[in-house]
Amino acid sequence: MKTILPLLAAITMLTTTELDAQKAQKQAPPPPSAPKPFAFPKAAKKTLGNGLQVYVIEDHRLPLVSASLQVLAGSAYAPPSKAGLASMTAALLREGTKTRKAQEIAEAVDNAGGSLSTSAGDDTATISITFMKSYAARGFELMSDVLRNPAFEQEEMDRQMRQAQSGLQVQYSSAEYLAPAVAARAILGTHPYAYPGDGTPETLRNIRRDDLLRFYEENYGPQRAWLAIAGDVTAEEGFALAEKHFGQWASKARPESPLPPAPAAKNQVLVIDMPSAVQTQIVVGHPGVKRTVPEYAALNIGNQIVGGSFNSRINMKLRANEGLTYGASSSLEPNRQAGMFTASTFTRTEKTADAIRFLLDVLKEAKANPATEEEFNEAQAYIAGSFALSVESAGGVAGRTLSAAVYGLGDDYWSNYPKLIQSLTREQAAKAFSGFLQPDKFAIVAVGNAKEFAKQLEEFGPVRVIAAADLDLAAPDLERVKEKVEMSGAAASRAKALLEAAAAAMGGKQRLAAVKDQTIESKVKLTLPQGAFDGEASETFLYPDRYKLVLKLPVAEITQALDGEQAWMGQGNSFQPLPPQLAGALKQNLLTGGAAIGLITAALDGKAEAAALDPVELNGRKLTPILIKTGDFEARLALDPATGLPARLSYRSAGLQGPAEFDVELSDYQETGGLKLPNSEVAFQNGQKALERWVVRRSINSGLDPAQFKLPGN
Repeated sequence: MKTILPLLAAITMLTTTELDAQKAQKQAPPPPSAPKPFAFPKAAKKTLGNGLQVYVIEDHRLPLVSASLQVLAGSAYAPPSKAGLASMTAALLREGTKTRKAQEIAEAVDNAGGSLSTSAGDDTATISITFMKSYAARGFELMSDVLRNPAFEQEEMDRQMRQAQSGLQVQYSSAEYLAPAVAARAILGTHPYAYPGDGTPETLRNIRRDDLLRFYEENYGPQRAWLAIAGDVTAEEGFALAEKHFGQWASKARPESPLPPAPAAKNQVLVIDMPSAVQTQIVVGHPGVKRTVPEYAALNIGNQIVGGSFNSRINMKLRANEGLTYGASSSLEPNRQAGMFTASTFTRTEKTADAIRFLLDVLKEAKANPATEEEFNEAQAYIAGSFALSVESAGGVAGRTLSAAVYGLGDDYWSNYPKLIQSLTREQAAKAFSGFLQPDKFAIVAVGNAKEFAKQLEEFGPVRVIAAADLDLAAPDLERVKEKVEMSGAAASRAKALLEAAAAAMGGKQRLAAVKDQTIESKVKLTLPQGAFDGEASETFLYPDRYKLVLKLPVAEITQALDGEQAWMGQGNSFQPLPPQLAGALKQNLLTGGAAIGLITAALDGKAEAAALDPVELNGRKLTPILIKTGDFEARLALDPATGLPARLSYRSAGLQGPAEFDVELSDYQETGGLKLPNSEVAFQNGQKALERWVVRRSINSGLDPAQFKLPGN
């Protein structure tokens, strides 16, 4: 039944065309005009008795009040084994408090025409609101409630976890997502900033409600937080709102502790193999700086010249001159205690090595010749001008004010920032950026069809290739831990005995081997990020190579089938072939579906290897698992020692949304045609309940017609 799970995902086909770029010369822009006078709004500041630092920025142009609170509860403070914990905690703040359900919070915000959001970054978690001034008190009351009284209800956590896991499945099939995520690990190693803030499928499965409660208690506290209030409010009114709604906020949050230093830069070449990719995503980089370094402004100008705009050196070289890409850029990413510098692009598979070579050449040239006078003047004018634009709104001013506080830049930093930028000379910027760049120590990451380019990348250093299906962004070496099991000897003999006993408990080895076809009609309940859906499913198995599923939901009727050679799907009167990865999933379902008859008989007939494993626990019962391997596919069939019957089936499968772990619990065995088979199944996808099934009727050896599995119209 695992093939039901990816059906509701949209199927998209990515196509690329040949780039048709011509050599171009950079047109000289008109010289920048003299900077206009600019004064950064002065914020009133007050520290409440509990340690919360409050800033109020008056802006009476619009009858709006915005507030943003940041607390040192970002992903850097979560253990790597539970990456995603900070984001999950922040997301659940607005999903229910001790006095309000999630729906009540949403309705209160909507009825006032306001907004309330929560999120987490590397350093901080953020809660932000915007309300009309007439509803400001309500907005602050809601903001205080979600911050100080989160409920972290299990039901909401499960829903949020399903959404997160579903999102990660899609992201893990995207080279555009994987390249920077892998680069962060390659560059920063095991530093707290290196791990993905949204977690991994494996780390999310490790998170329990107690982890949320503990993370909240240890990290959410006024002495670790800053609050900025901006808009149609006086300093006196702002401080009064802060005192009323946050003055009594107390916590046992721990004091901030320093993070370890970033690792030294080192050259490495890492390729993530995605055979279906038609282009390669590329990221190169090395450790950067924390935000408080004195030379940051000079480095920012250097980065702007190299890769911060369309007219930057990287983009002009790779896009305009060489026609290798539609875009290339670089980024200086400073955090509170460390940072990264990266340059990235994408290109056609066969041009991967060329793109990396040109990218590195530009960066080497930037170290030797960081800035011409023209480039410096243009970058300096852009940064100064864009800063003024970024603080035109009250919210923009509040954001800058908070960043100065969080990063420890000083209260007058932004007031002096335009002067700081304008006072820099080309020589200062060039010296800072040249000294910062380490082109010979770049980590190089390429995500794409490795067999087409990996060998060519050896000119940049020793190449390591990791299959995308084996990638684990939280693992020390980035690869999923593969259990080493001896598939022969005593373990194999014991597995054979256990499987024979299971076959006997199910009705006998001969009866199982005699099953030629199977039809199962079921009631199902799908639990997806969008909600729960009741429906009906009809599965037909014609062993060994034909399978069909018809899923009827309130919103659609969906069909998937394998006719022995071709896999296809249909919705309504529309039918189309399925891509190879989902065709493989349907073939696997002939083994795992239908009470795993295909898997058990394959192992008993010697068509699959089997080895007994150590006992595991399920719902208070000790189960006896057996590892069964056939080709590249492996599954764990856990038997109930009391009955000898299969109780759980676990396997990893890939679909359109990416690889996922499945655990199927089997129960309520009933006799059909002399066989004892499960009438109830509960399937978990990446640790989250995804499917419940109740068999209504089942028929064995009814003489299915192979023609019913054919793609209509063929």
